[in-house]
Amino acid sequence: MTSSRPALADPAPLKIVVSAVQSITSSPHFVAKEKGYFAEQGLDVTVDTSLQNVADQLPLLAAGKYQIMATSWGASVFNAMRRGGLIRVLGTQTTLPESGRNLVALVVSKANYDAGLTTATGLKGKKVGVVGLGGWNEYDVNLALKAVGGSVNDVELVQIGRNDIGPAVANGAVIASWAAEPGVTLLEEKGIAVPIKNDAARGRGAFPLLANGDFAKQNPDACARYLAAFLKAAREIEASGWKDPRIVEIVSKYTSVPPDVLRRTPSKLMPKIEPDFALMEDMQEYFRERKMLTYSDKLNFQDYYSPKIVEQALKLAN
Repeated sequence: MTSSRPALADPAPLKIVVSAVQSITSSPHFVAKEKGYFAEQGLDVTVDTSLQNVADQLPLLAAGKYQIMATSWGASVFNAMRRGGLIRVLGTQTTLPESGRNLVALVVSKANYDAGLTTATGLKGKKVGVVGLGGWNEYDVNLALKAVGGSVNDVELVQIGRNDIGPAVANGAVIASWAAEPGVTLLEEKGIAVPIKNDAARGRGAFPLLANGDFAKQNPDACARYLAAFLKAAREIEASGWKDPRIVEIVSKYTSVPPDVLRRTPSKLMPKIEPDFALMEDMQEYFRERKMLTYSDKLNFQDYYSPKIVEQALKLAN
């Protein structure tokens, strides 16, 4: 006997809008979108790269326009987390590689490098460029100086745009500047700037994935499936070493980085997906000393994180 009941239709894919900066650190989002890994997980994902500034992204994440946000740590993120349950930590997007070429660097002019400026020791008393005050790059400069017995108080920080790093270093407006790939590779190949030794943040979870608090609470399974697709793409990128032409094509499309440049930049984006709580706590104290936090107590970052989401994501990705 056959049933007259109609077949149940598959549920519609859950729509997610993620805000991601046009950087190779965001590459897994782009690859997972274009290669259908999000769709495999029952998700209809839109990757929005219209905003490149954490301060612009955060209010829209809190308001629910974005459900997920790929960003970097900074004082503004901690302040937003402290204002309530609107921000959740999904996990780590990118862990800085423990060996090989790094994803971030402090660069100096080739002339200064050749003259002996090869470590952060030579930065003391000088002007150092940062893309944004109160963000990861400022904190990274401080780590580099701490590694040689100093601190960020030993230099004058100057905020400069990403496109101005090369000219500022070359003309002496700053002695050095923080920079990220693929910019570091481009500057070095053009003979403009050279990265100095800076291993202080190796292996640290510098770039987090955040979620709207209400969305994460109501859709923990979707968050886990998002992370699983993200992890699949991240592992594929690292394994390819930028030799897979399809991956290079996708990332070049989203970042506007020429394919030949991508092939010469680091591909070790693979995150330790669990948040780097020790790093977050140290950053919190750094920004407190810099008087950049709007609160006086200490955030317990474990309260903003659901390990069950990551555990499920890791199972789905294996």
